Amino acid sequence: MGFHTWGGRGHDSECRLTINPDGSVVVALGSQDLGTGTRTILAMVAGETFVLPVDAIKINIGQAPDYPPSGASGGSTTVGGVSSATRRAAQDALDQLFAKVAPALGAEAAQLEAVGGKVQVKGNPTKSLTWKQATAKLGVTAVNTTGKNPGAGKLIDSGVGGVQMADVTVDIETGIVKMNKFVAVQDCGLVINEKTAESQVFGAMIMGVCYSLMEERIMDEYLGRPLNSNMEFYKLAGIGDIGEFVVHMWKDPEQDGRGVIGLGEPPVISPAAAIGNAVANAIGARVPRVPFTPDRVLAALEKKGGLTS
Repeated sequence: MGFHTWGGRGHDSECRLTINPDGSVVVALGSQDLGTGTRTILAMVAGETFVLPVDAIKINIGQAPDYPPSGASGGSTTVGGVSSATRRAAQDALDQLFAKVAPALGAEAAQLEAVGGKVQVKGNPTKSLTWKQATAKLGVTAVNTTGKNPGAGKLIDSGVGGVQMADVTVDIETGIVKMNKFVAVQDCGLVINEKTAESQVFGAMIMGVCYSLMEERIMDEYLGRPLNSNMEFYKLAGIGDIGEFVVHMWKDPEQDGRGVIGLGEPPVISPAAAIGNAVANAIGARVPRVPFTPDRVLAALEKKGGLTS
């Protein structure tokens, strides 16, 4: 078993959100998507605020002179920063839309709600407009809002933890460590998209198996150059090397109430500890360095005098 903790508070971020009279919604930030689902997260946050499908939200991110600034990708801070900025911008935009629509529904703006692609008087679907009918009330002027993190209200937090458990088999004749099963339990506050969250933990576990059992940069100690700078001698795990993975995201009302906390890097910390403890439990000796390669496993066995000593 291995444990880890991490900070993960969202970085400073600014989001510009536009609701156009034709009903289209545009989110713009100077952020990035490294394959961890930033675009999906932004579309979900805005879409859930307006109660619209994610494909109704256009996401503009990246480096552009007309996109508001956002933090760099580092420290598992992106999702917290961009989601909170987007949520604030979307909520302000919705309030402005309600103010424009309220006279047409014979109600006060505070009495309106967005439900299933409509704007209606709360609890009264007979007094409603479709989303496009509602946005048409804007005339020729779009709603433009800016949301920032940090900002008012608690939407994010810091401090996450995780537990990982490894089941391995060690061949005491060859020193080869085989992964049988690897289980991770991870918290990250409010989970916006469970599939992308789980995917980040799976990725961290794969990285962990690689650096625990195979990856090793061998340096020339005189010249400072890597001696195995290619994929022939710098080994990575294949699909047959990782065993069975199980990821459990810790979700409950208490976690949801903490707000969004970063996730990408934390679960990559524990694998060496969990796998190293499993190896030690299997052979009765501690292998002191990663990766736990066959030669190091055999050296640990030899040092303790064999498996039965």
